[in-house]
Order: sequence, then C-alpha cells, then structure tokens
Amino acid sequence: MNLRGTSALYGTQSPRVLFTGIKPNYKKELGLSFGDYVEVHNGTTNTSQEQSLACIALYPEGNATNTWRFYCVSTRSYVRRSTWKKMVTNDLIIRSLDGDARADLEALLPDPLTPGPAETLPDESQRPVDATPNENENALDPTIDADEATSDEEAPAEPSRRSARIAAGVNAPERLTLATKVHQSSWKEASKVKAINGEIMQLYEEQEALKPVKEVAKDAEVLRSHMNVVEKYLADGDHDKTKARIVVNGSTQDPAMYPNKSSPTLALHSLFTVLAFYNSLTGYLMAKVDIKGAFVQTPMEGKPIYMRMDKKLTAYVIALYPLYASFVQANGSLINLLQKAMYGCVQASSLWFKLLAKLLIGAGYVASETDPCVIRREVAGMISIILIYVDDLLIFASSEELERIRKILLDRFKSITMEIRNAVSYLGMQIEWKHPRFEVNMDFYVRKLIKEWMHLPIKQTPGGKDTFKLTDDSPPLSEAMRLTFHSMVQRILYVSKRVRTETLTVVSFLCTRVTKATEEDQKKLEHVLGYLRNAITKRLIIAGDSLMQIIAFVDAAFALHFDSKSHTGVVILIGGTVVYVSSRKQKCIAKIPTEAELVGFTDNLCLVELFHELVSFILGQKASTPIVFQDCTAVISLVTIGGGITRTKHMRAGMNLGKESVNEKRIVVRYCNTADMMADGFSKVLEGAPFQKFATFLQGGVKIAVKPTGGRWKK
Repeated sequence: MNLRGTSALYGTQSPRVLFTGIKPNYKKELGLSFGDYVEVHNGTTNTSQEQSLACIALYPEGNATNTWRFYCVSTRSYVRRSTWKKMVTNDLIIRSLDGDARADLEALLPDPLTPGPAETLPDESQRPVDATPNENENALDPTIDADEATSDEEAPAEPSRRSARIAAGVNAPERLTLATKVHQSSWKEASKVKAINGEIMQLYEEQEALKPVKEVAKDAEVLRSHMNVVEKYLADGDHDKTKARIVVNGSTQDPAMYPNKSSPTLALHSLFTVLAFYNSLTGYLMAKVDIKGAFVQTPMEGKPIYMRMDKKLTAYVIALYPLYASFVQANGSLINLLQKAMYGCVQASSLWFKLLAKLLIGAGYVASETDPCVIRREVAGMISIILIYVDDLLIFASSEELERIRKILLDRFKSITMEIRNAVSYLGMQIEWKHPRFEVNMDFYVRKLIKEWMHLPIKQTPGGKDTFKLTDDSPPLSEAMRLTFHSMVQRILYVSKRVRTETLTVVSFLCTRVTKATEEDQKKLEHVLGYLRNAITKRLIIAGDSLMQIIAFVDAAFALHFDSKSHTGVVILIGGTVVYVSSRKQKCIAKIPTEAELVGFTDNLCLVELFHELVSFILGQKASTPIVFQDCTAVISLVTIGGGITRTKHMRAGMNLGKESVNEKRIVVRYCNTADMMADGFSKVLEGAPFQKFATFLQGGVKIAVKPTGGRWKK
C-alpha cells in the first residue's frame, strides 16, 4: 500500500483540483459578472436552427464545471451553460431588454383604477390524499418562490446558488432590474385549476382515453407528457375560455412506423371562395361547430403506446382519483395506456380526420378532390357546405340541415358546441355576414401586433421603391434583435396572408432576410409597422356575384432581387371579388423580361386550373373557363401561337404547357394594359396614387366585370 500518496500532493495543485480532477479557468470565472451580455450554444444538434442564443449573465452555479445561469433574451427563460462568448452590450440589446421589462411590468401591476381580484385558493378536496397542504402546494407548483412557500413566522433559507455580488446586496443595473425577471404563471388560480381538473376528468372518465398501468414491457413505447394551460381569445379580442390540455411528446416516435401520419387542413383561399359563393344567397345560415376533445374521442390504432405523467401532474390525478395511487411509480410518475389518440402523437391528426370524414361522408356529403376539407351536399337545389379545420367546422346550410348535422355529430361525439350567428371567429379572423357581402377583419390582432411600436412615425404605404435594394455596408443585427426581427416578420405575414394583403409584397421580401437581417432591413420592417399603425381597422370585403367567373392577373418584375431573380405577383378573383393573392420570388434567373413573364405565367397555370376545379365542385356543374390577363404581348404570342427560340428546355416546356392549356380551352388568355394589371402591386412596391388604387381594389372597393367574349375587363 502506498502511504505516501501521489506526487501531486507535494506540488502546487489546489485541493479543488485534486478532488474534482478539473483545473479551473480563473480567467473565465473572474471575467464574467452579473448583467454581462453573452452568446451561448442553443443546446441542439439541428444545423438548420441558429446555433447561438443571446443571454444575460445572472450568477455562477458554484459547481466544478464553472457553470453560470443565464437569462435567454429570445425565449425569456433561464439556461445553464459552462461555455460562453462574452459580447459587447450594445443599444439594441438594451432596448430589447427594456421592452421585456415594460411587458412584465404591465402584466404584474394591477389596474390602479380598479381593485385587484381576491386570491382564490384551490378547494381542500382537490389536494392529493397522501400529502399535507404545504407539501402538496409545493409539489403541484414548482414555480412558487421560496418566500411564498414559507410561512410568515419562518425566515426563508438563503439560496445556495447565489453569487457573492448578489448576496452582498449589490443591486442589478436599473435597465436590467425587471428584464431579468420572467413572469411566472401559477396553476393555483381557480380558473386554471378548474380547466386542469376538467381535462383530467375528460381523459379518464368522460372519454376513457387513458388507463393507468403498473408495468409495461421493456420494449414498449412510453412517451413523455406535459400540461398546457392557456387563455384563449376570440378574433374580436373577447376572452373565450381558460383551456388546459395534456400533450404527449411525439418527437420520440419512429416516423417510419406511421407512413400516413399527415392530415389536410382548410386552405384560406378555399374559405374565401366559399364566402364568395354564399355572400348574396338567401335561405342559408352560417354556423360554427367546435367538437370538444376531438382527438381524444378517436380510437387509437396499431401497437400499444403508453404515456408517462410527471410527479406534478400525477398529484392532480390522484387528487381526483385516489384509487389510482396504487399505480404511481417509485419516482412519483404515472404511466397510462393510450386508448384514444392523444394530442401530440404523430398519428393523432390523421386518425381524427379519417374518423370525421367517414362520419360526414356517411351522412351524404362528398369531399372535394381539390381540397378534402371542403365537403358538399345538395338536396332539392339547396347546396350545403362544411369547411373543416381540425376540430372547428364552419357550416353553410339551411336550418333543417343544420339540425340534422347537429344530431349526427351528437350521436357520435359526446360534447359539441354549435353557434348559429352572422358573426363568427374562425381561423384567427372575425367574419361577419352582412347580406349581400361578408366583412372580414383582424383588428384585435393588428392592435396587439403594433402595441409596442406605437412610437414609430405613420407611413402612407408599406414600403418604398428601395425595399428590394440592399446596402453592403449595412451592419448586421445582433442575434437578439435578429430573433425579434424574425418573429415580427412572421407575425405580420400571418395577417398579410388573410386580410391585409396590400402589405404582402414588402413582407415577402423581408421573409428572405430573416436569417441575415441588417439595420437596413430593420428600418424596412419599421416602415411596414408604421403603415399598419396608420391603417389598423381596414377590412376585407367579399361580395361576389352568382356567376362565379374565375379571373386571374399574373405579372412579373424582371431582376428585382439582389441576386437578379425576378418576382411574380398573382391575383385571382371569383365572382368579381379577390379570393387569392401571392407575391413570390422566382426560383430561376430569367435572362430577359419576357422570360420572367413566361415563368410567372406558366408557374401559376396549375393554380388557376385548381380554382376552376374547386368552383365546379361547389356549383355542382362545370364552371366557366378561367380568364388569365397578361400585360406582355410576347408571352401571349408564345402561349397562343408558339414559335420563338427558348433558351432552355425548361422554358420550352413551360411555353408548351401554356400553349396546351390554351388549345384545350382550359384557360383563356387576354391582354390588359400595365396600368390595369391588378397584380402589379404584388410584383413590385407601389407608392402614392397607384398604391391607393391597388389597396382599394384588394379590400373589395372595386368591382371587376368581364365581357363574355373578347375585349378588356371593366371596373
């Protein structure tokens, strides 16, 4: 036996090094302090995501790996990392943190004019039978601070993971005081506890979707789960309900085992097409149906799948069902057999749509081949249509048909809600039926969108002529600001694809800049927000005629982008009202403007034909031949007469596709002046009077009519 020990004992190594085997990096430890701006790894191996996160240093964890705790600016959560890169705290990150601080302050402080609601504690009968009130309170809500969990008589214990600077009473910089605090929600609120208990009772009792088990096979598929509790609001801003939902983590499932896991959802242009059909008809009612717990009413198929509930959620279950205490595992979790398709399973949406479609088709409805979420039934000349978006149905039918559908759904599903009214909230939009037209708005969403940007100057247009231009020397945004830029662009895109289509051209360009945004791009984003601030309450008017004539405008701007690619704009009208728009960068480089126009024209021919198929399905008969307007006579000659020399075989194939469509009379091509090209605003940015004309047209302020044969269109 060696009683002398190792030679390291006689060296200069500290006891910490001898004990841990790790030599500390004093430069790294001493070079970081509270409030420093750093970038850390995001903790994922997915190379398609950003690999770094912008964070603010809080305090060291005090472990052997020199770990620090950070506040992540983008996700507003806490992370721990042992490696980081210290950055310079610039004005952009300060403004971002101050914005978070203001948002937290508004959420935490009560209205000074009205007294705050009295705190409601959960009923004693809802506590688990095997836990004391104090123990259960901490077990159910890990977000409770130490001060809240300790009585007034007891002094709270000093946190062990605290930096010497904070323990000494040194305050954080004023600009970071609120920014480093994340608003913590608690499940103890009465409405949330009621929603959680309702979700648990639905799964175990009403739908019998879960069955507790004590043991599972070693090779069994056991998925993790978590509880989501959210406040739901309607499109007009009214509070809908507090909703709780248990979701499983299906990311660990093998996708090869579920080849048919996808399910369709209603396309926006299908919704607008149906609205254009019904706007002037009489004898019909509009109804919205919500099927409660849709997925958990769908029987599970395939091999058995299990779900594990964590200790916190298990306590809620045992509080409601004490007999399940014998199924609790040694680590406090609860394993359940999935008897119904739980939210989060990769196959759940497919199983649900299959079940619903089978039920409605069995009731006499027929699904469209163009959009399977549009189903139709015609009886005695009355056309009934049901639109499906997961578990939300929008129905246009007579009062007798609505009652028949209600009984069919109630016979199969235990709980549904049906609202028959002329104003509904659907797909994030407020839809009002004011005969003979529909009005669609997202005013509440736009107000929330620009709430933190009201300091920006008002703009008359979404962008300027330099929108598509790039400056090489423009400084890139910091990672935190880039993430904010990315988020805002996607939020504006959401409303641009629905009711504020006049902003789509600028937003489509900003979408190409989200991964490499610069300060110049930030100014363009603020320009769009300034325009939205000036036009918050604009509404989309859908007032089509019974002819349901399909008219398409296709235009292209040559070499508009910095990489010399062109840009295509498309507008499709049905019955004289706009139902579809697009503004997209072309995939290939065109050599001359005629090629750009040809690419834009041929790329959207199939789309026009799909609209013709959908309208024919709705009418129950073949619709009139679609009319496509072009302002380039060279393209019209290529697709009607042919000839010319094409640069590549792909261009030649596109030209022949257009010529075939014209020869087989699947489309009619007509010429219009550039001044009358209504897709011009989607191929380039307009300003002044041309933009005002363009925006008025998109909002439904201009009626489109076309002569039966030949000639130009009329306004």
